[in-house]
This record gives sequence, structure tokens and C-alpha cells, in this order.
Amino acid sequence: MERRITFFTLKEFVARQMNKQQYDGFTICHLQKNKMADIKLYEPMRTDSFGMSIILSGRLRMRIGFSEQEIHGNMIFLHSPTTIIEFLDMDDDLDMITFMFSLDFAKKIGIFFHGKTSLDFLLDNYLRVFTLQERVIKRFVMYLEHLQELNLSTKPSKNQAEIIKNTFALLNYEVESELMGDIVNRVVLSGRKEKLCLDFITQVVEQFQSHRSVQYYADSLFVSRKYLSRVVKEVTGMSPMQIIEQTLMAEVTAKLRSNFYSISEIMQQLNFSDLPTFSKFFKKNMGQSPILYRKELLN
Repeated sequence: MERRITFFTLKEFVARQMNKQQYDGFTICHLQKNKMADIKLYEPMRTDSFGMSIILSGRLRMRIGFSEQEIHGNMIFLHSPTTIIEFLDMDDDLDMITFMFSLDFAKKIGIFFHGKTSLDFLLDNYLRVFTLQERVIKRFVMYLEHLQELNLSTKPSKNQAEIIKNTFALLNYEVESELMGDIVNRVVLSGRKEKLCLDFITQVVEQFQSHRSVQYYADSLFVSRKYLSRVVKEVTGMSPMQIIEQTLMAEVTAKLRSNFYSISEIMQQLNFSDLPTFSKFFKKNMGQSPILYRKELLN
């Protein structure tokens, strides 16, 4: 059966809220099975935002990248714009609270995830799944419901923006402490290097399908290619080209898995000059041709 990759935007989720939000850079909502009519089983999907979902009750079976996971109460999963997920089955009593935010929002309030493995959180196509203690779940839910209340307030207080910023920062610290341990280091955007790196990541996420030259991004950011490469490597531990190719591979593998597009169509959509070039790129990253990769998925 042919399947598309459904794309949901943060703007669409915000528009579905019953009340007008004070800030459109993030949204928080409770999702139950009977309120998820737009989300179909066995249909690959992704969003344009970063997010965290906490399962409060019931079970959810998902395909995450190349593997299946069963997620239930007291479990949490994180996703990014290149995360491809597919819901396979869910209990009738499924209930989860979902927090979605844009990269621009995180940048505006001064939070950046630093380090090579933290970049996986931002760009990797694999979902991060964790089991938490009940007391931690309750604390996370408390933060999220407080953020939701602030964002939906019809009479915002004088310091509301600062309260939202501090609550989000506190939640970020908790995520770091409970989930990432020594993997994610939080830093404030106090230096030009960190800001340049985040601007580069933002542009790659938005333009990787059309632009894959490090020089293009350097010109767009008004810096030299050499300087951009040095800064990105220093901040993330990865080269700019590695980040571009990792983001591109997430999209390529998702399209191959969906079985909706032919390999030639995928090649054209992602602006490869010809099939040999596309095959060479894919084999370099996956160790096999795209034809063999799709054939193995179908078997």
C-alpha cells in the first residue's frame, strides 16, 4: 500500500486550540485516541517543531526510524523536525500531554543545546524514549500545565513573558537532569559562536532539500566557509557537511520507507543531479544502494 509522509506544522496545532494563545512559538495539548482523527495508523509523519510527549495512561505502539517501540504510562518521548514516526496501534484509553515548540522560540528565550550528542536531539531521525518515575512525571506535567495556563491567559500579567521563559528554562534543566544526564549541556546564547551555530542549524532544517553546500550557508550567514566550519565543529563536534548530510539522510530514508515515491521521484524532489549521484550518496551513508534498502524493507 502506498503511503505519504504527512507533515504537521506547529501553526496548525496552535490553530486547533480552542482559546487564543499569547505566544505562537509553542503549544501544549492533551491528546486522546478519540481526539486524534487526523493522525492515521500506519502513516509516516513528522512536524516542523521540537517536542516532548508524556504518556499518562494507555499504551502506544510506534515505529521509530527502523524499529518498533511500545510506549506506556510513565514514559516520555522527544522528537525533532527530522524525526519520522508512525503510529501502529493505540489503546482506547490512551492519554498523553504533548509540548511542541519552534527552534526560533528556544532561541529567543536563550536556550541552546550544546555538544555533539545533544545535536542528535535536534536533528536525529531517531526518537528518544525514556521511562521515568511517577514523581518525575507529575512534576513535568505540572510545568507543562502551568505553561499552558500562562499561554492561554486572557489577561497576561506584567511579567508573564519572563515567567514563561523561566518556567521553560526550569523544565529544560529537569529534562537535562532526568533524561540526558551528562549528554546534554545547557548554555545561554551569550557568545557569537553559539548563536552562529544555532542560526546555521535553523537554516539547514529549513533549506536542506534545496541547498547542501557549506558555502551557501556561510554566504547566507555572512561569514567565511572556513570560519563557519571551525565554529560548528567547535560547538557541536560535527562538521557542517555532517549536519547537512544527517538531516538529508533522515528525509531520504523516510521517503524510501513510505513506498509512495519512486526512487527517481525522490532523487528529483531532493535535487540530486542524477541517479548515480544519489545512489553514491546513499551508499556512502548506509552501506547499500537505495534499491537494495527499499527491497529489504519490503521483504
